[in-house]
Amino acid sequence: MLPRRWRTTLSLLALVGLLGGCTTTTTLVSGALAPEEADRQARGACGERYDGEVGVQLAMIGQQLDDDRPRAALAYLDTFGFDYPQAKLLRAEALRRIDRRALADRVYLELRDTCLAADAYRGLALNAAHRGALDEALVLMQSARDRRPADARIRNDLGYLLLLGQDHREARQQFLTALELDEGQRNAASNLVLSLMQEGRQGEAERMARRYGVDDTLLAQLRRLETNN
Repeated sequence: MLPRRWRTTLSLLALVGLLGGCTTTTTLVSGALAPEEADRQARGACGERYDGEVGVQLAMIGQQLDDDRPRAALAYLDTFGFDYPQAKLLRAEALRRIDRRALADRVYLELRDTCLAADAYRGLALNAAHRGALDEALVLMQSARDRRPADARIRNDLGYLLLLGQDHREARQQFLTALELDEGQRNAASNLVLSLMQEGRQGEAERMARRYGVDDTLLAQLRRLETNN
């Protein structure tokens, strides 16, 4: 059974996850080239070099994930048989998206000693949160943050887990950091507004909503969620 401090807000935030909780956008391959440049060399995130065509293929697989087509991404990964760190991360992300989380964890664990360790710890954290191991998830997400402090997604996800534990002050610091790193972080903006609402700071919540572009429809949903809680 979950500790009481987690249970008090879990039901609300499980719903908020549909609006903007832990993000799922995949880290795309760095150094990928446009198709017309496929005959040149590309450099992977961990410094490995491969043909430009491989970079284009990896970017295409990443786009499949961004388009919410994880099964297609897995099919292409199986077709090409890539063993690069980026390909492993794409595979783990795709497996997590189709709820094959134990298999995803095996791949994430392989990546902990690579340059993609931050992504690996983030994936492990998201899977731990999904199975209700929220204290473990928090530790793992903090490890992801320590390895890549300027990643807005990780900052938002860490804030979300802190919010689940009712550490509103530290959660807001993470959301604000995420927004300063990337003002387009819609998830961080909605989570920041929710955190303020939970503490009864309605006026400040509405000011932040205006500042960071939380639309009126989403703001109304957040108000209803908080009222029903």
